[in-house]
Amino acid sequence: MSQFERTTHPKRTTASRTPGAPIIERLRLVLDLPLLLVLLVGLVIRVLLWDSLPRTGFISDEGEYLSAAHWLAQGRGFTWYLGYLWTRAPVYPLFIAVHLRIFGDTLTPIYATQTLLSLINVALVYYLARQLSQQRAVPTIAALLMACYLPFATYPQILLSETLYITLLLSGFLALAFAQKDETNHTSGTRYDWRFLIIAGGIFGLATLTRSLTLLFLPLVAAWLCWPHKTTWRTWSFLRPALAFLISAVCIITPWTLYNSRVYGGLVLVDTTGAFNLLLGAKTAAEGGRNDASTRNYVLNLISEQAPPFATDTCLGQTDIDPLPTQAARQGAMMSEGLCLIMDNPIAFTTKSFGELVDLFQINYTGSERFTGGFTTGRLPIWYASSLFLLDDTLYVLTLPLAVIGWALAWRTLTGPPRALVALIGLWWLYNIVVAPMLFAINRFRLPLLPFAFIIAAFAMVALARGIRWERRLLPWVAMAITLCVIATAPYAYLWPRNEALTSYFGFHPSSLNSTWLALTSRPIQHNTEAFRQALHADDRTTAQALLDDGLLTNQTRQLGPALLNAHNDLPNEGLDALAQTFNQTTSRLPETFAVTKNVAAAVLYGDLQRSLGNVDEARFTLGETFIDDANPVQWAWDWLDPVPTRSIDLAGDLDLGYIAGCYLGEGDTSIEPPVTFRWCTDGAQLRFPAAGSGTTQVLELHVDGRGWRAYASEAPATQVLLDDELVGTFSANGVETVMVTLPPTPAGEDVVVTLRTPTFIPEAADYLNQQGALAEQPRQLGVRIDRAELREVSP
Repeated sequence: MSQFERTTHPKRTTASRTPGAPIIERLRLVLDLPLLLVLLVGLVIRVLLWDSLPRTGFISDEGEYLSAAHWLAQGRGFTWYLGYLWTRAPVYPLFIAVHLRIFGDTLTPIYATQTLLSLINVALVYYLARQLSQQRAVPTIAALLMACYLPFATYPQILLSETLYITLLLSGFLALAFAQKDETNHTSGTRYDWRFLIIAGGIFGLATLTRSLTLLFLPLVAAWLCWPHKTTWRTWSFLRPALAFLISAVCIITPWTLYNSRVYGGLVLVDTTGAFNLLLGAKTAAEGGRNDASTRNYVLNLISEQAPPFATDTCLGQTDIDPLPTQAARQGAMMSEGLCLIMDNPIAFTTKSFGELVDLFQINYTGSERFTGGFTTGRLPIWYASSLFLLDDTLYVLTLPLAVIGWALAWRTLTGPPRALVALIGLWWLYNIVVAPMLFAINRFRLPLLPFAFIIAAFAMVALARGIRWERRLLPWVAMAITLCVIATAPYAYLWPRNEALTSYFGFHPSSLNSTWLALTSRPIQHNTEAFRQALHADDRTTAQALLDDGLLTNQTRQLGPALLNAHNDLPNEGLDALAQTFNQTTSRLPETFAVTKNVAAAVLYGDLQRSLGNVDEARFTLGETFIDDANPVQWAWDWLDPVPTRSIDLAGDLDLGYIAGCYLGEGDTSIEPPVTFRWCTDGAQLRFPAAGSGTTQVLELHVDGRGWRAYASEAPATQVLLDDELVGTFSANGVETVMVTLPPTPAGEDVVVTLRTPTFIPEAADYLNQQGALAEQPRQLGVRIDRAELREVSP
């Protein structure tokens, strides 16, 4: 036996494992200096990351969670999901809703709580690692990896369930570890502390109500609890620990299942995401590639008759899909269609699942949760791109093989409860590796596996450093470690054709190494582009021209830069000529060219130049094109245009781009006479009246509509009007009204920029589902609905 085997886990004394031993004595960590130092490191990393992520909007399921939580906070229950593609497990929406209810419509308290949970997760990893080894280096290294791994530091600022789920998962594992009593003290095998078994069951029940994937893992935990009782199988007493655990978990889950049955019209154990994901996986296999649109369209037809017609017959032979009234019925339809597709071509499904398994271990540099979109434009700060490479991808590829070898070493060297815990970790890994690829696999699905990988990798590092006796039976595990490392890093990618590049650590684009290099070397592009924009607004023609001549700008800015420069210098004709020269077209053909290529920014600039020339009809026609409406480029126009002076803004009248910010796509309203167009605007929306300052008091006149609030509140809330960050007035409207707010003097010739601060609500799921293209996954947070805004002089 090696020195490591002799010293890794010394025999526990009876006193330390008796039920009456204080909890603080069992943990022995409250004043543990290594843990405190690691927590300090984790805290520093999270403080440095605070409010610094390169976000461009909500990603993945954030918008869905926020929408459902808003309705919960308003006391509307889980009814938002009645019209959505699936239903969700309740804990995380409730977690968000509680914060919204207490702190109001701000995400900062949610991020703060999740940051605290992420530090608790670091401590939980430390505690769990101490159950495997009394060598202080093992828990310290494991906790340090947990503290430094970038996703575990960034996810607290993302509205996704991973941080909370991992807290529950680690707590459940730790409770199971505490529940075990050393079998060397008993003749009848391993025994359990029933208190911790019940606590563990309750925690795993909560974890299941956070991520329904955990549901099928509960029987595996029960089997794990039964296994050590080999000597009592004939008396059935071996079932008692498993039953205690399962009954505790079921007591937590069952009330939610009963609620589901009432709200969703049938049996829904936890949620219906499993049915949707099964259908998505089956369609991916049947169609030869992942196509979320096909699955989404199928489910939309189950929800509404207004959905786009399904393109092909279903596997079950349906030519027309009739809407189903309940989520339970839709769950059944998705399950039936998915299973039909799998049974129709099981080989394709098996092949697809193997590909998903490989994807689970590979690195996807442009995954939405990494906020790397547009990295070749220099959008990512150097520190962030470097951290992604070092503290995310590099840590991952180093941990992966060590975790495999460490598990084999731990299984071979440990005995008693520590060895049982190693077995449970292995079960958790195996369960996820089998289940995730059957549905679909993305990088964040491996996050719940990594805390345990850090623990086992730390065990391996300490074992290897102390020296171990290599045996032939370890060779298969070494081979597996090498295989997974090769899959994750793909060093062979350099031999691959450039047009078939792999998502990997090594290799050409889109590998992590190459993408990181592109992100770092492209950073000056972003700096120069922003400097060019600021020079335009400062009327610094010399600097702007020098930056254009240098050429180190984004492709879009290089294309539109000459025209923008002319537009900001009141030379609209020259701006049109510059556009025509850039796109090698006559001026009259530019709108057609932009429509065909869907070049939104160029089309908006063309419309602005026509507006500056007084060609209102041409400007309105161009700015009213459908492809522009679909993109709703309100923020781009606000940032880049210098629109002609005006004292009146007709919102959604196709000529408002450049004058407004923070407003959504316009909508016509024929319920009033004459019909008008409105834009919903969110909290912080702005109205700009260029060169409208007069040096005297003025009145802001707004034609607004407060009827949209009736389904969400007894009356429309007050909207605050700010000028230069100073509150100058408030208004509220419960119907279609004209309101007036007096504004203090603005120096003559300066822009008058008004900011509107208002509470918001999020509409039903159908509204969220209608957001397409660049607006997809972005919930509309509606505050005030405006038809027009006008600035008037005060009559003497």
